[in-house]
Amino acid sequence: MEIRKLIAPALAVVLLAAVAGGVWYSNQRVRDDTTAGNAARIEQARHVALRGLIGSEKESFFADERVKQALAAQGITVTVEKAGSRTIAERYDAGKFDFGFPSGAPAAQRLKELAKAPNVYNPFYTPIVLASWRPIAEILIANGVAEKQGDFYYVVDLPRLMAMIEKGTRWKELKASAAFSTSKSLLINSTDVRTSNSAAMYLALASYLANGQQIVQSQQDVDRVLPTVAPLFLRQGFQEQSSAGPFEDYLALGMGKAPLLVAYESQLVEFWLKHPDRLRGDMVLLYPRPTVYSKHVLVPYTPGGARLGAALENDPTLRELAHEYGFRTGGEAKGPENWAGRGVKVPDVLVDVIDPPSFEWLERMTTAIEGRFK
Repeated sequence: MEIRKLIAPALAVVLLAAVAGGVWYSNQRVRDDTTAGNAARIEQARHVALRGLIGSEKESFFADERVKQALAAQGITVTVEKAGSRTIAERYDAGKFDFGFPSGAPAAQRLKELAKAPNVYNPFYTPIVLASWRPIAEILIANGVAEKQGDFYYVVDLPRLMAMIEKGTRWKELKASAAFSTSKSLLINSTDVRTSNSAAMYLALASYLANGQQIVQSQQDVDRVLPTVAPLFLRQGFQEQSSAGPFEDYLALGMGKAPLLVAYESQLVEFWLKHPDRLRGDMVLLYPRPTVYSKHVLVPYTPGGARLGAALENDPTLRELAHEYGFRTGGEAKGPENWAGRGVKVPDVLVDVIDPPSFEWLERMTTAIEGRFK
């Protein structure tokens, strides 16, 4: 009897402990499941899959696995579609894209207005240059148009060069032209101004010179420069829609195809970094004076697009990878100092630089030239 009296309370204690333990375990499972669910939701919210329109010059950058990994570390996945900068400005669609990333500031200006974006991002920039060849550079030097200063070639008398082009001068008419004594007219080849930013930057530069070294900013200015600048494009014949095609021809066909080609500095720097053996060849960069920078401006349409812009602008790893593709960036190391260590020498700073016209006036010139093509 005494034993039963002792066992009953003990069993009650055990039962209560079991019930309490079950309640605690159940609550803990709920808490654990809730915590795991919250973590999953936070992680899902942190990761964004973005889609954007970009200029063709950045396609290989976004395709680089190192770039994808660096972005993934920040919870960003990017799918891109390439288009000309003018096309990007015309295809603003926040329902389909998270950002637009043209190769020029005027197109980005238009996108910012359409997107009502409070901020834009400027992760990359590169100057407009003339891709040429050493024999061509020497001819230009002999005719007082260019000169070599240290390791670099400059077009120091750009107005004179443009006047020779306007006059219809042929290469064989130039002094010391034995290396390129052809009947071809002296021209600067470019992409199609109706679609491509590099051609638009050439138009910006040519219109500045034709306007008495003033940026075009009125209809009167447009009317004044059009007879001079339109033939620069109309006389070229077939023109590619993006800068990749003409640069491939420049590499493959040599100076016979395009003795002077409007290009981005980044294109040649990237090529030389990947093919250092070609540094000893005849490919040269001519820096026009003045020149114009092509600013690669990311315009976000969504918060995810803004995250991408901030990452590209501020992340040191992404900036270093941008240098691999020939782009100059912000930060302590801007590109040229890194390239010099690998034998690719470019000027650290270009001081004779103009701004392009606003989108409105560049568009008016482009539209007028487009009408003359027809």
